[in-house]
Amino acid sequence: MVDVKVRHIVESDKQSWLKLWEAYLVFYEATLDDAVTETTFSRFFDKGEPVYAAVAETADGELIGMVTWVTHRSTWAIEDYIYLHDLFVSPEARLKGVGQKLIEYVYGVGKEINADRVYWHTQVHNHRAQMLYTKVGWRDGFVVYRWPES
Repeated sequence: MVDVKVRHIVESDKQSWLKLWEAYLVFYEATLDDAVTETTFSRFFDKGEPVYAAVAETADGELIGMVTWVTHRSTWAIEDYIYLHDLFVSPEARLKGVGQKLIEYVYGVGKEINADRVYWHTQVHNHRAQMLYTKVGWRDGFVVYRWPES
């Protein structure tokens, strides 16, 4: 376990968050328009947006991980759901408990807002992440479909 503090993101984290975000996109072989990244970051601080982020910070102030989530209504519950949208840990900090701490942070938010559930998706070939996910959650058996194909 590495000694990290997980906390809500602040605007002064932007440059460090961008490095994590860009590495996350490379990992998923994804490309986003800069406007999407800028809008995403600004939403974290807009009280009218149900989009949130937290970061994992070392004792010396380095950001080594990030998590984002959205809250949303459901037709199957009165309380909101939390969709854990993005989770990334710097390669040098992996397998040290950082990912688990980030997920548990979101679980804590879920308890605070009385969310009905926290859920997320991952790519089928992301086996390392799935090793963690089976320790902190359970597979619900659903298959994801989407439109349009991208």
